[in-house]
Formats: sequence, structure tokens, C-alpha cells
Amino acid sequence: LHNMIAPTQFISIFDNAFPVFQKNGQGVALGTTSEYQAIRKDGKIIPVELSISAIQQKGTWHSVGILHDISARKLAEEKLKANISRLELAMESANMAWWELDLPSGNVIFDFRKAEMLGFPPETFKHYQDFIDLVHPEDKERIISSMLNLIDGLSDKYGGEYRIMTHSGEYIWILDIGSVTKPGSTGKPLKVSGIVLNINERKLAEEDFNETNTYLQELIGHANVPIIVWNSEYQITRFNPAFELLTGRKESEVIGQSLDILFSDETAGHSMNLIQKTLTGERLESDEIAILRVDNTIRTVLWNSASLYGADGKTVIAVIAQGQDVSQLKDTETTLLNAIKEAEAANRSKSIFLANMSHEIRTPLNSIIGFSQLLIRENLSDLQKEYIVSIHRSGEHLLKLLNDILELSKIEAGRAELNPTDTDLFALFSDINMMFREQAQSKQLRLLFEIQPDVPNYIFVDSGKLRQIMVNLIGNAIKFTHEGGIAVRARISKSDVNIKSLVIEIQDSGVGISENDLGKLFKQFEQASAGIKQSTGTGLGLALSRQLAVLMGGNISISSEEGNGSVFTFNVEVKEGKLNIAEANIPKRVIGIENPGEKYLILVVDDMQTNLVVAEHLLQLAGFETHTAINGEDAIEKFEKYSPHLILMDMRMPVMDGYKATARIKATEKGSQTPIIAVTASQFEDEKAKIFMLDIQGYIRKPFRENEFFDSIGAALGINY
Repeated sequence: LHNMIAPTQFISIFDNAFPVFQKNGQGVALGTTSEYQAIRKDGKIIPVELSISAIQQKGTWHSVGILHDISARKLAEEKLKANISRLELAMESANMAWWELDLPSGNVIFDFRKAEMLGFPPETFKHYQDFIDLVHPEDKERIISSMLNLIDGLSDKYGGEYRIMTHSGEYIWILDIGSVTKPGSTGKPLKVSGIVLNINERKLAEEDFNETNTYLQELIGHANVPIIVWNSEYQITRFNPAFELLTGRKESEVIGQSLDILFSDETAGHSMNLIQKTLTGERLESDEIAILRVDNTIRTVLWNSASLYGADGKTVIAVIAQGQDVSQLKDTETTLLNAIKEAEAANRSKSIFLANMSHEIRTPLNSIIGFSQLLIRENLSDLQKEYIVSIHRSGEHLLKLLNDILELSKIEAGRAELNPTDTDLFALFSDINMMFREQAQSKQLRLLFEIQPDVPNYIFVDSGKLRQIMVNLIGNAIKFTHEGGIAVRARISKSDVNIKSLVIEIQDSGVGISENDLGKLFKQFEQASAGIKQSTGTGLGLALSRQLAVLMGGNISISSEEGNGSVFTFNVEVKEGKLNIAEANIPKRVIGIENPGEKYLILVVDDMQTNLVVAEHLLQLAGFETHTAINGEDAIEKFEKYSPHLILMDMRMPVMDGYKATARIKATEKGSQTPIIAVTASQFEDEKAKIFMLDIQGYIRKPFRENEFFDSIGAALGINY
């Protein structure tokens, strides 16, 4: 036995091996069951379960040990653990319960089936302590220690088998397995999820099994796993009740029958080939065999076997095999894989659609915004300027709507990323104040910014997303306020020593929101009654704002009463920032190159004539010389012919796209020295990464704004305006 069990565990067997008897010597022995690591003859270590009990024969007490190979069960447990985050899709069919524990609060969500297991109403369990209080005193310390080890990173698995009290006051055995499903930014887990199985019947059967006073035949008969024995002629000699349950056949019906009655015509060949090897001394080790039930349904069984030798120690006279029905796990795995494939296909279709939609909408928007920018430069009448400004604002509004849709899509797909930088918070508030001041004054509204003394001047935050939330909320407040004003208040809230939240309130004296409409506010494409009456907006702004706030570690709440205004409060996690030495660039209109004696030729490549006209006119107004090309092949010819100082390359064109054209130009000696700026209508970061793999010198998104357009060109050519 010492050579079979791992030495570090060997002594513990004898610590638990000897039962306690009643003083009169007539009582039943108390048995123990423990799991160990066993060392096979070939050196392989396998998990085993050792059950030790005592029996009395002819007045003499003997210790009886039953060593059970539990490799298949352990394998199934590990497989279950690996798939635990996806098993919710099939919980109903798998007949198991799930739970989810929020570690910071201790709050817990239990599937109703777990409550039913214990006979309690589902609302009984709201906190982890509610559940721990029911654990058997002998198991409680082990379970709590298991959770603490998981939290501290000392273990990757929580739980195990333990006893828990039911509503009737009795204890039952359950198998409880959990793992971290949401790690925190500090490395500590924030959320743990797991599953629970009622294994009371199995444990009770094991206890009955350990108390038996019979030898091998009785042990096989009371096993809670399917066990079968066949002889050298492949005839069935034992067929325990668990195997009867698995196959729907009685032992009396199959004794003496050939093994092939257990297999269908389609699987008999494969199955018998595996079984034939056992008579040469080979083992079945977690081999899958399809069993044909009496009702003609197929069950997938994991088999493990051992050969029984005759007196010579060489001839195999029988084989004992233990099986585990994994049909449900296989079905669940198939269901999950199919669901994953369908989800991936749907996600690919969605991404393709959004990419195409983005390109198709941004291309005409580039013309609308571009030509309006050109016309604003002209000497127009006040009425004409009013029209042009209106066109420009409409284009910008449509662009914002498109960006909101794409931003929501990225958040839902888990592709949105935070890009925090050191931000001058006061300058940001000042910019937003200037942005809305004229709009507020036109409605005779007061717009006030109140900043508490504890708010730092500089914070480390994703300023673009913070600005987007504030613009959405303040814009809504002005839209639905007709008298009075809007107050924007900022303060700092500390939820932890190292975690600070910037809390911003936007209070208005507007129309307010009815109680019935409050539930619609943060849903996509849903609007309150006031928004519907004004026929403005899309119902995306607030939905996007909430998701951005959550992405930044916060949330948005609202307090409102119809007719008495609203207060929107949102918070985001921030860190202390520092002064950015680089001064903020104040947008100015480019009228020419700083050194007019310098001449630069720019090749503009685009398959849309309107886009060529916009870019060409802007460049010529600043003093650049231009040539144009309508596709990648044309661009390569014009590049060879004119040797431009810089190329503006549209990436999506017929005949030859910008990717291939850029790669070919960059492959030449002259092209490797020529700056190329990519122009694209895509809003997706993965396409941006793909573009920068081409060794380009700049990146402009359509529709482009003047300052971004000229800044990219100036940086690539090293010039000032």
C-alpha cells in the first residue's frame, strides 16, 4: 500500500483507518472515505477514493479497504469547471443550480433551484452569510477557508463537497464549485460564480456502500457508478444496478450475453475493438463508448477498466469496467459550441454591416461637411451664411449620431477601450461652458458651473468620453428647459483610500420627466414624452452616456418630477493628474504655409469625385499644389509621373484599394521616403491598427475637419502654417 499511495499522504490513511467500536463489541464499525493520489505500477499518478470500514467474520474484526479509481469523475469536474462561465445557457437542461457572489458587498444571487434543493423560499438568500450559516459546523471552516484562498489567489477553485442544513433541519450533501468570473483592476477578484449539485443520494449510497460487510460481489452491487464484468469470451458476468439504470436492462436479462448487445450496429465495431484490447492487459482509460439503451437511445459513457488475472498472473480471465454517463455534458458542450458559433457569426455580420454603414454614410458626409467648410470661407450674405452654417450643423449632428451608434456597438462587443490622459479639468469645463453659452443665451437661460474646492485642477481620465457624457447631458438639459437655467456642479467622492470618483450633477428647471417615462431614459432608441413631442433626438444619447459612465467605473442616476425640472448625477473613477507641459492648441483657420516660398505637391487619391474636390480646394486655398487619382492603380501611375511630396490615400476604392497601392508604393525606394496619410471612413480601431502596419505617416477619418486635415499634413511634412 505504501508503494501505491503518494508518501506524503500515506500516514494520513492510518490516522483515519481504525474504526471505533461499541464497548460490547457488537456495534457496526464507523468507516471513513478519503481521496488520495495513487501511484500506478507504470508510475502514473491517478486520483483515487479510499473507503475504509470494518467487518466481523467468525468473531474477528477486519479492516476492509475499497480503492476506487475516480479519474473519470475528476476529469468531469475539471471539464465542468473549465466551462462554468458558459453553462448558464443550459442550466435548465442540466438540472443544476448556479450562484453569483459580489465580493465587495457580500451580496449573492442564487438560482431558485438552489433554494428548492434546501426547501427554502428563494428570497431567503441575499447575503453570503445567509448561506454559510446553514453549513454543517464540521465543514464550515473548510468552506470559508476555501473562499478566502480563492480571494487571496492561493487557489483557482472554491468549494467542494460538504453538508448543508435544509428547511426541515436535516443535512444533505452538495457539490459546490466556484471560480473567479470578474477580476478587479488591483488583481483581487470582484465576483465569483459557481454551480451547485445535490449529491446527497450519491453520498448516502457511498455511506451505505462503506458499511457493507460483503466482498467484491456485494461491493459491485452497491456501487453508485455503472460497473460491468465480462469474461475472456466477452460474456457479461456482472451488471450492477447503476448499469441497469444506465441501459434500462435488467442484470438477469444480460448475464451470459455477449457484450455487443450493448452497442448499436453503427458503434459496435469501434466499441468492440477497444474492448478486445482489455483481454491483452490493456486498460480503458476515460475512453468514450456509445451505449445503446433498451429504448434505442444512445448514451455516451466514459469507461475505465482493469484486467483480472488467473493463477499464473499472466492470463486475463475477466475484465471489470466502470463507466460514467457524460451524455448530458456532451449535449451541453454541443449546445454551447453551437451557440458560440452562432454568436460569432452574428457578431461578424454585425461588424461587417457597421463597417459598411459607416463607410457609406461617412463618404457623403465628407462632402456635406467639407463643402460647407469651404463655403463658410467665401464672402456670402448673412442669409447665405445662415444656410451654410445650418447645413454644416446638420452634417455634424448626423456625424454625432453615427458615432454614437458605433460607440454603443463597440461597448456591447466589449471592444471599447479607455484612453486616460492628464487632463486640465477646469479648461474642459471652460470649453463646454463656451460651447453651450450662446445656445443658453439664445433661450435666455442661465448656465452656471459650480466646482467644489476639493476638485483638483488636473485629473487622469479619458477626457474624450468624459466630455461626451457632459455634452449629452447638458445638451439635453438646455433642450428641455425653457425658462430659468442649468447648473453644473462638480465634487470629489472617495469610496476608498486609492479610489476617487468625480461626481457631476446637471440640474435644470425644465419640463421634468414623468414617473412612467423614467424607465425608458437609458434604453436605446427610447424617448420620454417631452422628447417625442419635440420630435428631436434619437434616444441614443442617454443610453450611450450610461454605458460610457459604467465603462469608466461609475454610473448615472436621475431625480426628476414632471414640471419641476431634473437632476442627472453621474460619477467616473479618476486619479490625480499633473500639469501637461504642452499647451492646448487653439483652433485657427489655415490661410497659407508659413514660408510661402516652399512649394509642396500633394497627390489626392479617392474614388469619389466630391471628396476629391473638397480636399483639392482646401489644399489649394492653403497654397499646396495638387494632382488627383481615382483608384490605387491610378495612384501608382501618378506617383511615378509626378513624384509628389505627400499622398492622401483613400483606403477603400474599386480596381485597387488603398492598402495594396500603399504597400506597392512603399516597396519602392522613392516611395519609402514619401509620406502617405491614410484617409478612411472606418471608425473601428482594428482597421486603424491594420492601416498603421503599412508604415504610413498619418491617419484622417472622414468626414474630416479643417484643423485635423491640415494638422495631419503639417505633421507629415514638418511644416507650419
